[in-house]
Parts: sequence; structure tokens; C-alpha cells
Amino acid sequence: MSYKYQLLTFLGVFLISNSINAQHGENNQEYVENKTIELTNDSSYWENASVIYFGANRTGLYNWAAGGMNYLEFHGLADMWFDYRHNKFHWNNFIGMSFGIMKSSYGTFNSTPWWKNDDRLEMTSKFSRRTPHIWDYSILFNFRTQFTYGYFTEDDMNNRNYMDNFLSPIYPILGAGFDIHANEYLTAYISPLTSKSTIVLDDSLSQVGVFGVDAGQKFRIEAGFYANILFRHDSLFNNKNLSFMSDLSVFSNYLNQPGNIDITWEQLITYRISKYFSLTFSGYMIYDHDIMIPRYENDGFTPIYMQRQDGSYYNYYGDDYGNNFYLDEEGFVIKSGAALQFMDYWLLGLSFTFH
Repeated sequence: MSYKYQLLTFLGVFLISNSINAQHGENNQEYVENKTIELTNDSSYWENASVIYFGANRTGLYNWAAGGMNYLEFHGLADMWFDYRHNKFHWNNFIGMSFGIMKSSYGTFNSTPWWKNDDRLEMTSKFSRRTPHIWDYSILFNFRTQFTYGYFTEDDMNNRNYMDNFLSPIYPILGAGFDIHANEYLTAYISPLTSKSTIVLDDSLSQVGVFGVDAGQKFRIEAGFYANILFRHDSLFNNKNLSFMSDLSVFSNYLNQPGNIDITWEQLITYRISKYFSLTFSGYMIYDHDIMIPRYENDGFTPIYMQRQDGSYYNYYGDDYGNNFYLDEEGFVIKSGAALQFMDYWLLGLSFTFH
């Protein structure tokens, strides 16, 4: 990861940390007072919330002189929160799911495969021992994976050369640290003792060695520093129809290149047009220096090959090159490396909110 991204990440954490301290000093005294009362109250209660979005997009062209492609897409997103409090104990749970499929064709859709353009399953569970301050002692467990196969190209799909699968990989995180509440909208979790793992259960993928896991192995464990900053607001700018959520996580491995920081950042903006109709923007950014991404030209189809100094290309069959995962049909090695990943989409469709 470049020093530019490292600097931006640390700057963001520093600014938000200062914002937390400033908010506590200026207008968060009421939160601490209410919390002190709750610590002496023997009652317990649940607070649950769920938001579900679903949208579809279709373009059909029949004998269309101006040209173009037929297009069909379905997209769904669900975020669920389950919150339990009992005086000195707080158990917070989050489940996030998103899945999208699409197909496009110049003719009919019959021979066109479905492609996934979004696939995420994530769960976070946090146990906290509450204190009469803005911070609590907390243990956090998080894991992130996907539902089904993913492919880079149509040739990969035809040859079943998939790059991920259900529970392959899985990214579980377990840490102990402090949960800091700036106010009812902003929370920061800091863990100096965190274990992050990469698990590849699929035999075909584990034999190759992907996502930073050595070939023939299924597990990789790292120990390091983890921080999560969560901001949620249901009435942004005092607009009851506008909600915003930002969830930023960073991890640094103590033992192996601690300057390479892994980042995940989810953003969700929703504008409710009516009771069951909304416009949603969702973005997800990932940087993990252990994930090797094959590189293609701007057209998205032409590979960028690994070259020697004399300009010739590496070939797996002729050179006995060790990476047999990112190859073209003739065995030439496609250049791969860590890269900043970003996905975004706009969704105009149905939305349902439950409390």
C-alpha cells in the first residue's frame, strides 16, 4: 500500500478521534449522565432494526436501428441490527448482506450467463462491559465472506476457473479493546490485541494458494492492531427522509510489514421517496495487500502480462512459473498484485424498514 493511502488513513483516524474528544467535551455530558443512570437500572431490553432494499433494471432492444445491448439486473441489500442492554452489559450485533446479478447481450438472453456484480455476507458481534464514561471494555468478533462463485472473464466461467466461492475466503477477526461512544451517531472501536485470519475451505483454491494463504494450506493467521469507526444517522441534515451510514475498519499486522494497512470501508446513503420506495447509494472499498488482483487494460478484457527485462513474456508451461492461477488459455502469466478495490451502485426501488 502506498504511503499516500497510509497517510490518509492515519489522518482520518486522527481527525475522527479528535472529533470524539471534542464532542465529549462540548455536548456529550448528557450521554454520560443517562448512561450512569442505566448502569444502576436492573432492567434489560432489546433494540432491533432492519432495512431491506430491492431493485431491478431492464433494457430491451428489438430491431433497434441505433444499436445497443439488452440488459437485465436484479439487486438486493439487507442490513440488520440487534442490540441488547442490561445495565453494565451491552451486546451489539450486525448482519449485512448484498447480492446482485446481471446479464447483457446483443441478442436474446437465452445463451447469456448470469454474472454476479455484488456478493457480500458480513456479521459483527460485540460484547461490552459498560463504564460510567464514554468508553467501554469490549470484545469484538467479525467475519466477512461471499455467497457463491466469482469469475473474472467468460473463459474463466466456461472452464470453472473461479476466483472465490462460498466460505472461500472467510475473513474472521477477533479482538479485545475499547468501545468509544462520541454520541448516539458516532462510535469508535480500538483493539491493540486482534487476531485476523484468512480461511480458504475450497480445495481447488487452497491447492493453488490465494488471498495470502500458502499453496496447500487453508488458514493464515495475523496478529495486530484493529480499529473500526461507525457513523449512523437516520435524519441527516435534519431531513427525516435522508439516512447515512459509514463503516470504516483498518488493520495492521504487527509481525509482517506493519506499514501495509488493510482497509474496508462501507458507505450507504438512502433517500426515502415514499413509504416503500427509495433511492440508495452503496459503496464498498477494500485494500488488502495479500489479495492479488489480475490486471487488465481499460477495456476490462485485454490482460496485462508479466514481462522480462528483454520484453518477452513469462509462460507457465515453458518457465515453470509458480503462479498457475492467473493465466490465459496459452499459459502466459497475467500480471497481478495488490490494488485498491472499490464497488458502488445506485439502486432505485423498493425499501422496507422494521423496528
